[in-house]
Amino acid sequence: MHLEVENILHSQAKNMSLSICDVEHRATHLHPEIEVILVLKGSPLLNIGGNIQKFSQTDIILIDANELHEIISEPEPSTLLSLHVLPQYFEGYFPQMTFIKFEENALRSKNKKLFIYTFCKLLKTYLSQEPYYQLQCAGLINIMVYDILQSCAYHHLYDEKLRQTTNRSRLLSDVINYVEEHYAERITLAGMAAYLNLSASYLSHFILNNLHQSFSDFLTYTRYLNAKALLMNNELSLTEICYSCGFSDYRYMNKAFKKYTSCTPNEFKKKAKINRLPSSKRGSVKIYPQEEMLGAMQEFLETNYLDDYQI
Repeated sequence: MHLEVENILHSQAKNMSLSICDVEHRATHLHPEIEVILVLKGSPLLNIGGNIQKFSQTDIILIDANELHEIISEPEPSTLLSLHVLPQYFEGYFPQMTFIKFEENALRSKNKKLFIYTFCKLLKTYLSQEPYYQLQCAGLINIMVYDILQSCAYHHLYDEKLRQTTNRSRLLSDVINYVEEHYAERITLAGMAAYLNLSASYLSHFILNNLHQSFSDFLTYTRYLNAKALLMNNELSLTEICYSCGFSDYRYMNKAFKKYTSCTPNEFKKKAKINRLPSSKRGSVKIYPQEEMLGAMQEFLETNYLDDYQI
């Protein structure tokens, strides 16, 4: 899987952000924010920490801070409303949030309809930027988080357990960033272990336990996804893409594409010409501009007979 430490921009309200996007594939990534997702359309598969779960329209998904996840929605893309909020958002009045680790990803709210209304109201408030909108956003987020805490199993991380979890997240980020920065070079597990001041044996077990694949497979998949992104742009030759992504020869790149797409790079390049969504090494994702977000939300409410009153 391609792995990435995602940096979320909190351009409007500090420590939180909202977005709507169409997703065919979002490569595996993690971020320090807790993420709440409302499925507006489609049936996405989420690979969360190696556990694959299928979701449907109106489902609510909870992703913990620094939890690895990948989104797959093929052949039709899914439309997702996402809230990213840092645990620090609550530190002035509910500092326990920093120590909470959720045990579930499917949110089974005791009042799902009210949760969805609150989520949609949050989006509308966030986009309106009327006076004091930050206060209203905070109130709506608190209602949602209260519901999550009431509905989801979780435990607290303290002392040694918290230290271990923090160190794990930090090392995972270091591994991801190192491979993403050096995948085009001839890198080895031993070289990365030396750079991180770890033994190769320890690092090999850490990658296998946390990324659910070997270092070699992780590196190959990262190279494959970067090659895939370049192929979709149709600007370089297959040979140029092969060497620029770190494959030692075309045979290895061909083998990677056969493994992950069941077609050759050339066949994939032809298919990419009719790809519906913008593509990059992060996946195939279309992020809605703000002026289209309210329309997507309203369509969702009407389609699912949830427009009982004005949001």
